[in-house]
Amino acid sequence: MSRASKGFRIAGNLIKFAAAAIVAGVIALLLVRIFSAGTPKELKAMTPNDALVSAYEEYGKELYVFNQDHYPVTTADRNRGYFGITEYYIIPDANQIQLVFRYNNSTIRALAEDYSLEAVPDRNAELYDVSLVVQTDLTPDNDSDNGGNVPEAVSYTRIFPSSVRREQSNLYNYFRYVFEFDSAELSLSELLESGELLAVYADIYYNEDINYDETAYGTLFLYDYETDIVKKKLTSKDRRAIEEYKDTSVD
Repeated sequence: MSRASKGFRIAGNLIKFAAAAIVAGVIALLLVRIFSAGTPKELKAMTPNDALVSAYEEYGKELYVFNQDHYPVTTADRNRGYFGITEYYIIPDANQIQLVFRYNNSTIRALAEDYSLEAVPDRNAELYDVSLVVQTDLTPDNDSDNGGNVPEAVSYTRIFPSSVRREQSNLYNYFRYVFEFDSAELSLSELLESGELLAVYADIYYNEDINYDETAYGTLFLYDYETDIVKKKLTSKDRRAIEEYKDTSVD
């Protein structure tokens, strides 16, 4: 074999090796992002409180829990991919909704650009205000006015979180929120049974620019009356968290 042929073979092997290394690196990066994108184990279990414990004691494993298949991240041109929900549970028996909200570090950099901030905020700062908006039908016998912003036909009630737990990964910032409908004097069960519940969605505002009369920085849908319900069951982690809360309350 000539020196030239041997040189070409070595060069070809080096190119193949480099290509394989690049592919392996891309796959590894994708796997890291995939495995770091799910809800952290510290936030997997529901946050127990008196209402949830009381409902669990009454209904046990038959506790009514559901969600719907809505797109889990923001998709508007102005906030595409900024915010997401990794999981959420609507719990009528406990009159509450629990959700896990997240955003990645690039969202913070986008925030600095969107608001022309002098520096990128620290990821540990309290950056966002998250609340629920409950849309109810004031004229349940008339479906034709459900889609418009007509005060005499549709009402909007904002609910703020009663508790929040926070965790971080290398890429993401996670928050588990509890929203209790009692705080707004609303009953999830009654609204669902009567058909008056039209929609529930989460509004996200930058904490330095909160104006609930203006369009939110991001919005994520949780419920609408036309989408099928997906029933859920309490996990073993959920039940264990509830039992531990009961034991602590007794002590």
